[in-house]
Amino acid sequence: MIMMENDEKPKRLVCVKFASIPTPYIFDAQEMELVQGDMVIVGTEAGQSAAQVIGYTTEEDARELEDIKPVIRKVTEEDLQKLERIHRKEKECFEFCRDRINERGLPMKLIKVEQLFDENKTTFFFVSEGRVDFRDLLKDLVERYRTRIELRQIGTRQESAMLGGIGSCGRELCCARFLTSFQRISVKMAKNQNMTLNPSKISGLCGKLKCCLAYEKDSYANLIENLPKPGKRVFIEEGEATVVSINVISQSFVAKLADRRFIKANVSDILSEEDYLQLGEQKSAGHEKEKGGIRAQQTEEPAVRAQSHQPRGIRAQQAEEEPPPPQMITTQDKPKKKRSRHRNSRSKRSKSP
Repeated sequence: MIMMENDEKPKRLVCVKFASIPTPYIFDAQEMELVQGDMVIVGTEAGQSAAQVIGYTTEEDARELEDIKPVIRKVTEEDLQKLERIHRKEKECFEFCRDRINERGLPMKLIKVEQLFDENKTTFFFVSEGRVDFRDLLKDLVERYRTRIELRQIGTRQESAMLGGIGSCGRELCCARFLTSFQRISVKMAKNQNMTLNPSKISGLCGKLKCCLAYEKDSYANLIENLPKPGKRVFIEEGEATVVSINVISQSFVAKLADRRFIKANVSDILSEEDYLQLGEQKSAGHEKEKGGIRAQQTEEPAVRAQSHQPRGIRAQQAEEEPPPPQMITTQDKPKKKRSRHRNSRSKRSKSP
């Protein structure tokens, strides 16, 4: 509800949608209790028309409106019978107009015929690639139906919204279900989403680019700002590389190194030129340190080998030059003197006569 100025009674504002116009309009429901899906009769500038309630509005949506017309009434049983009769007449008007277009050879395609609820105006919607001179056709229609006739040219998007259908996603067309306006769609939206630029894949039933390409446009635009463009040179830990392809969702890319190797990396792996140079200096210092350790190890190994291959006599001489460690000798361990055989033989000779 919205409070009006000068302490006026608050209005119950509802949004309604007409069959041939995707844009919703706001009307005052007054004291009527309306819910989504109700059919109502409303007054327009052209006359009375039937519309469907799609919901209530907010204060911000109705603040800029100056003149809000009231809802006349809910659709009654008599109104439903009248609407059925009007629909039958619309079909008859459609067939007659299509036959006259074919007879006159006009470059136009008739889409739909709509008649107001009070039957004082009939509108013929058609599609054409260019301007059409339909003055003779208009005379035929006026002479046949004796009422106000309007021939309105629409685009292919409006055609799909009026006729409806099922999209490639398996759901009802967005333009026929909930879209209220058609914004401009560009191929750049498909490129940012890394889609295959195949017309049959990115085009809808209307032959134009799909409206759903704009749903995630802002999200993809923010994500793609963090990624490098294909062909750009970047610095990563493995070296300087050239970006080949990107993946917006996973925030990763495939790059080609100088040695023609392909590597997959993330956005967080990209280094600045200063960090890359500093990392290279650290790696070179580490390599030099490893080489120095290897040289020292190689110089120690020949000395050990030379000492192990010395002759046995030299090793024995070195052992004799080194004084043996002092040992404690006891009387019990003192060895007994052995008498030599030569001395005993001399003593025996001296005793013989």
